[in-house]
Amino acid sequence: MEPHAARPDRALIAILSIIAAIVVIALVVVFTRGGPANVDPTTPEGVVQSYSRAIVDSDTTSALEFLASALRDNCERSEPSVIQELRMTVISSKMNGDTAMVRVTMEYGGGSFGGSGYEYDGVFTLVNEGDLWKIESTPWELALCYDQGISE
Repeated sequence: MEPHAARPDRALIAILSIIAAIVVIALVVVFTRGGPANVDPTTPEGVVQSYSRAIVDSDTTSALEFLASALRDNCERSEPSVIQELRMTVISSKMNGDTAMVRVTMEYGGGSFGGSGYEYDGVFTLVNEGDLWKIESTPWELALCYDQGISE
């Protein structure tokens, strides 16, 4: 009698194939997810997004353009903290005449796979100047001026 050649267990092959497929799908999702959706830059939310991008990119010249004129004209410039991997989500936005308040959640760090980051809520207040929304106060991490009205 000939000894039977060892055959791989079909159940084990099926399980390993499923695990490999899940890993491939997870990698595709992580590496192909797009950037943040662009918000209409004429809205309070859009101004907050544009200002925050300018701060994260260390583009203080552009960031100044989003500040209310009284604040911009009297700005004693501070060095904004170096912010990397900031993810911001608008929680709510409320307009009341010529003023607006945009509440956001800010998440720092954590990398592509999550981990040791932290998150908290912050508030931007804005005022309408000549049909343009301008920032009066920001969370302190995103402040560009020492005398900038700091919120929460």
